[in-house]
Amino acid sequence: MKKSSLPFSREIEARNGSLVELRRDFHKHAELSFQEHRTAAVIAERIAAAGLEVRTGIAGPGVVGVLHGDKPGRTVAWRADIDALPISEAVQLPFASVNEGVMHACGHDGHTAIAITLAEILAERRADLPGTVVFIFQPGEEVVSGAKPMIEAGVLDDPPVECVLGLHLSARDPVGQVIVRPGPSMASADFFDVEIKGSGGHGAFPHLSVDPITVAAHILIGMQDLITREISAQETAVLTVGQVESGNKHNIIPDTAYLRGTIRTFRQEVRDQLVERLGSFASRIAQAYRAEARLHLTGEYCPPVDNDVDQTERVRQGAVAEFGEEAVTEGVPIMGSDDMSLFLKERPGCYFRVGAGFPGEVITHHQAHFRIDEAGLAVGLRLAMRSVLDALQP
Repeated sequence: MKKSSLPFSREIEARNGSLVELRRDFHKHAELSFQEHRTAAVIAERIAAAGLEVRTGIAGPGVVGVLHGDKPGRTVAWRADIDALPISEAVQLPFASVNEGVMHACGHDGHTAIAITLAEILAERRADLPGTVVFIFQPGEEVVSGAKPMIEAGVLDDPPVECVLGLHLSARDPVGQVIVRPGPSMASADFFDVEIKGSGGHGAFPHLSVDPITVAAHILIGMQDLITREISAQETAVLTVGQVESGNKHNIIPDTAYLRGTIRTFRQEVRDQLVERLGSFASRIAQAYRAEARLHLTGEYCPPVDNDVDQTERVRQGAVAEFGEEAVTEGVPIMGSDDMSLFLKERPGCYFRVGAGFPGEVITHHQAHFRIDEAGLAVGLRLAMRSVLDALQP
């Protein structure tokens, strides 16, 4: 890795140990979406001690810290997500989660630690800092519901933010790899329930009932034809059912069944087509079996992450300057979603990925064996610093 040309590179190197320690603390005390009260308290305490203006209680546990530099410059926001997932941790780590059934299985603990450390370093060098940095610590990203209320609360308006930046640690990419992609880089997300209503009865006499489980099975299998036969092969779309729920006993045919899942696309037209067809498809399949099925969209729609071309090029150039051309790639768009997209709809900016994977290992996010190579934290902090400082220049 290249030697850093950053003006604050010594401070970054000096904080590597405390950065890892802070990430482990958040990992050990993982908290679910909109329940991040301890996390928020630690964030507020740390950035207040650094001298930032602190606002708490935004969108529930959300925290904002404002740092005014002593030199003229732009106003830039750095956003970090802070919530964990309802997963029981399977990795035997000395800092494994103490909260049963709750785990940082996506890297948000690292995002939070990087953002706090970035704020502390910049605050120490306030005299050399041009402009203003607004640090947004967002709850509820895992349910894609935290960005909207924070924006509605005015976190981009007081002071007026000109650019929004952020990063996501990636266990799928090796340490030292940086993915900076202009335009659509992450998919949209809808969450849905298909409710199927039949007529229950005794399992020994299915002809006297309308079995919603059978209907659900046929709807589930046929759903994939909506992708392969109704969406152009030039488009990208995913339709996944993650939960099937029905019944409570071996020999009872229930009245209802539920299919719960998600739709991911990159274009609004494709998303709208899938939503319309899924609803009508489920309804008509159910009718064929004398049942009823209705599609319900749940939660907030999360649009694709769409990086501003100019801001992304600035981040890319900074990454090349820090790590070399060979370490920086555009990668490919991914079907994961992130409500950072809502901030990017309000202001131009860039959401980039930083490798934190182990060589030769395939580790996916959102599962019980998730872990990261903590060497990726320092890379993330270094690029975060470079991106913010570049964006602040008048």
